[in-house]
Amino acid sequence: MKILIVHCHFERGGVTQVVENHVHCLQGSDQIDEVALASGPRQSGLQAATRESASIWSVESLEYDSHRDMSMGVDEQAQNTARELDERCEQAGWSRQQTVVHWHNHSLGKNAASPLVIQHLAAMGYSCLLQIHDFAEDQRPQNWAYLKQSHGCRRASELDAILYPHGDRLSYATLTTGDAETLAQFGIHRSRVDVLPNSVRLPTGELPEFEVATQKVREAFDLPADFRWMLYPVRGIRRKNLGEFLLMCQLAGRPTIGAMTLMPATPMEKKSYERWQAVAERCVENVVFNAAHHEDIQFVDNLSSASVVVSSSVAEGFGMVFLEPWLASRSVVARNLPGVTDDFINHGMRLDHLYDAVQIPGSSEWLAAANRRFQDAKTNAWKDVQRDVDIARSQSTPDQSSGDANDWVDFARLTPSMQIEVLRRFNTDAGFAMEVRERNAALCDALVTEARPAVIDHNRNIVATHFGPENQKQQLLNAYRKAISNESIPVSEVQSDQTMLDLVEHSRPFYPCRVEQLD
Repeated sequence: MKILIVHCHFERGGVTQVVENHVHCLQGSDQIDEVALASGPRQSGLQAATRESASIWSVESLEYDSHRDMSMGVDEQAQNTARELDERCEQAGWSRQQTVVHWHNHSLGKNAASPLVIQHLAAMGYSCLLQIHDFAEDQRPQNWAYLKQSHGCRRASELDAILYPHGDRLSYATLTTGDAETLAQFGIHRSRVDVLPNSVRLPTGELPEFEVATQKVREAFDLPADFRWMLYPVRGIRRKNLGEFLLMCQLAGRPTIGAMTLMPATPMEKKSYERWQAVAERCVENVVFNAAHHEDIQFVDNLSSASVVVSSSVAEGFGMVFLEPWLASRSVVARNLPGVTDDFINHGMRLDHLYDAVQIPGSSEWLAAANRRFQDAKTNAWKDVQRDVDIARSQSTPDQSSGDANDWVDFARLTPSMQIEVLRRFNTDAGFAMEVRERNAALCDALVTEARPAVIDHNRNIVATHFGPENQKQQLLNAYRKAISNESIPVSEVQSDQTMLDLVEHSRPFYPCRVEQLD
């Protein structure tokens, strides 16, 4: 088999890391003859080892639509892109029948032509494996509306037929069991959906000693000698819920120093990130931003110096942060995301220390205002999208409980402006700060207490066994073999009368930070 892995870009980020792990896993397989990576021109995130193991193809039309000339219609663009990929395969000596096109995030709305390109390739005879990391339907109204407009669709069901096609030589992969079930509920035959959890591996070479890394970090950021490094190893986009991370810094207090690693790349995400930086400067004294951008500090330095790794994220495609730190014998304290963590727990991981909510007390009037703003944020997120979306919103499942209406609200349910209000009050009102700490005593304890060695050892072994490269290699090969021979697999279940928008909305809670808009 020949494997062509496709994405819009290979800059640093989650998908690029997944692709690099795939390339690493496939090295030396006697079932794979060659691997090529195809994307738009942005490919700086690929490591040298990946470039040595796979061919790298630059195809301009695979780039984000926002990064290139869009004078050509989506149908013509799709035909041209499919033709170019076909020609590149032919030049490489690859036959259509023995090539699997492994396409990542085809339906996210970054490149509107991608779903049509895939259908053209399948019609040519290529086997296509469509791996979904994120759904445009999952609180990305701009993405979803853009796709709908680009394809000239009037209703959600019309767009669904384009984004999630059924047919021979078309298979799907998801990162979690929950997402696989969503596709099955939509009507994709379950036998055509593989769950491909990300593999986890530490960077090449051993981690530096804790003392060596700690000294390096202390000098780089001019920290006190007794500091504890509380690492949040992510790109600081809105769904990472940075306000809650700042609250975690406040809850931990000194000598703990929170470390946010990477700044976002897009204008909207940058605005949000910079706003949280400004908030931190005013009311959170124990936090460092851009900890991964220092020229003397590598990822392994940040990880090795960490006493604990944290995550306040409210939405993850897979949740690498729940796994990777355990391989370095570092515990993880994070907001529990059952759609992600259930798979890990089912494999035997001990994650009972994860938190479900951060309780913020308030008067009945303040809590009522918080609920109104929450509902307004949910409505406003989709207000500019056509009517059938409004119908889908009204049919959604009830929101997660916010506790007793006269008692507390989950911090993540607050709008960003109200989160800032809480952070400021925590910094100036000692009584309020004490009450928040008391209501979240278990979280406070987890942030400042070293995890039991037995738990670390147990989780490290589970991660290494179930999410290591060898296990993923077998899962990938199984998925590729099935994709090559899937003409014999039933095409679809009975078609659902629910749109993908409905199904995704029902499977995920809403949080205001995800749809924050800044002028």
